[in-house]
Amino acid sequence: MKNKNTRNNFLLGMAIFFLSYSANAQRSTSFLELGAYGMTQNYLGDVNNNSLGALTQEARFGMGTQLKYNFSSILSVGADVNYGSIYSHDNLHGNVDRDYQVDTDLLNLNVFTNIHFIPFGKYNLRNTHTPFIHIGVGALTYQPHLNTNAQYPDEIELYPGTGQTFTYALGFGWRIRRSLKTFYNLGIYYNGFGVSNIEGFNYAEDFVSSSTEVLNTLDGSVTFKFGTVSYTHLTLPTIYSV
Repeated sequence: MKNKNTRNNFLLGMAIFFLSYSANAQRSTSFLELGAYGMTQNYLGDVNNNSLGALTQEARFGMGTQLKYNFSSILSVGADVNYGSIYSHDNLHGNVDRDYQVDTDLLNLNVFTNIHFIPFGKYNLRNTHTPFIHIGVGALTYQPHLNTNAQYPDEIELYPGTGQTFTYALGFGWRIRRSLKTFYNLGIYYNGFGVSNIEGFNYAEDFVSSSTEVLNTLDGSVTFKFGTVSYTHLTLPTIYSV
C-alpha cells in the first residue's frame, strides 16, 4: 500500500511538472512596437577623406519612425523610414582653394534586425536595459545641392538630379526601459551607400581609368539616433517560446 501511494504521488508530481512546463512554453514572448526618433548624420566620402574631424560642424539633423516585431526577448525584425541630410565643405578640412561642398537630402527606407545581448522587452521586466546589434538594408533616394561657386575641373562630372541606390547599415545601440510600456533607444550606425556620387559629382570614368591615383570610392555616413518606443495594441500571429 505504501509503495502504491508513493507511485501515485510521483505520478501526480510529474503531471504537475509537465502541466506547468507546458503552460510556460505556451506563453507568448512576441510583441509589436512603434517608435519615433531624432538623428544626426555625418558624411563620409572623398570630399572630407572619410574623416569625422569636423563632426559637430558637419552634423545635420533628421527624423524617422519605425515599426518592429519582436519574435522573442532577443530577436526582432522591423522597418523604418527617415529623412535627413548630409553636409561637408572643403574649408572645414583644409582645402580652401578647391571650395567643394556636399549638401544632399536623403530619404531612406530600411528593413532591419536587432539582436539583444540581454533578454529585454514586454515580458522581461526584470531587465531595465540591454545593448543590441543592428543590421539593415534599404533603398535610398538622394538629392544633391551643388555649390554653384565651385570651379569644377574638366575631369569632374556633375550629377545634379535626384538619384536612387541601395544602402546597408551596421550599428550598435542601447535600449533603456522608461516605464512599463515605453523605453528609449540610443544607437550609432554606419550607413554605406551603393554610389560614389552622393555629393552630386564624381570623377569621369575615362579619367579614372587613365589614372593610377584616383578612384571613385563609395560614400557613406555615420548616424546617431535617439528615440522613444512603445508597445502597440496591434497583434500578429503568435510566436511561442519554450
